[in-house]
Amino acid sequence: MNKFYLLVVTFGLAATLGACDKPGPAERAGEQIDNTVEQAREKAENLVEPDEGPAEKAGEKIDEAVEATTNQLEDTKKELTEQTQ
Repeated sequence: MNKFYLLVVTFGLAATLGACDKPGPAERAGEQIDNTVEQAREKAENLVEPDEGPAEKAGEKIDEAVEATTNQLEDTKKELTEQTQ
């Protein structure tokens, strides 16, 4: 009797676990919630650390031009100082 009972329980568990391949409505809803939360988190990160837009790229180009001009002016100043001495 014990072997028969063990066999029935084993097959019952196997059949129950085999039916878990297809996600149910609660699992699908949970996945949708997870996806929505992930998308919201990514958007929040973009608000804190936005991707480079055209204005930011233009600002970087201006900064580079100002730095290059400053360096040229300093070099010219050194040359003029050396020539006058």
